[in-house]
Amino acid sequence: MNILVTAGGTGEKIDHVRSITNLSTGRLSRIVAETLAARDETERILYVCGERALRPRCEKAEVFPVGGAADLAETVTALCQRHRIDAIIHAMAVSDYSVRTVSTCGALAESALSLLGAAENAGLAADASRAALRDAFLRAEGFPRDGKIPSDVDDLVILLQRTPKVISMLRGLAPRSVLIGFKLLDGVTEAQLIETAQALLLRNDCDFVLANDLRQISGAAHVGHLLGRDGRYTTYGDKEAIAHGIAEALFHGREA
Repeated sequence: MNILVTAGGTGEKIDHVRSITNLSTGRLSRIVAETLAARDETERILYVCGERALRPRCEKAEVFPVGGAADLAETVTALCQRHRIDAIIHAMAVSDYSVRTVSTCGALAESALSLLGAAENAGLAADASRAALRDAFLRAEGFPRDGKIPSDVDDLVILLQRTPKVISMLRGLAPRSVLIGFKLLDGVTEAQLIETAQALLLRNDCDFVLANDLRQISGAAHVGHLLGRDGRYTTYGDKEAIAHGIAEALFHGREA
């Protein structure tokens, strides 16, 4: 089997030296990749990871570092077009937002006042004025994205925009692959976690989803629930057990 594994966190650039990222290390993905590599059924692992993510220590793995969500989508698309992909384990913590503009409160205020004045002169209603204000923020002068923002500027404002959901692309890219998605929540009940994971599974046509809660992850301990299409799930207590459960799901179509 050729298996594509995503790992770690993406990073969205603010400028050439700064970025917004998350705390994902890729530790679980590395263990999963190494566990799969030890199986005779695995021919190759295509390991797509954040630039700072941990990487597998095995000969079967080929590493593809990526930056932001757009870079991830481009890399995964290219790999699926270039190779036969038998399984995808999408464990990467993908940024929900990327940077649209970096500006200042002063620049936003100037742009807003200018457009609101034009709206009032035109006799626009309140809704239209709000729309004009939003347009003002979007069109406010920002810093160039191809350099370094000066460090002596006060009151920076970072305007974010939503990133596309990469998991929603995967079934179309690899229609015959076994697809395992991941869902991480924070401080919810097990029932809520499973319900959310099942919705993710159905929405993205996954075969399995690994559901976990941030508050149940600490060091070697890692509670994960591997949910199948039939709604049943198996619970594991650490990363090694999760990795072996995923391997059984891939190679034998069931949870261990």
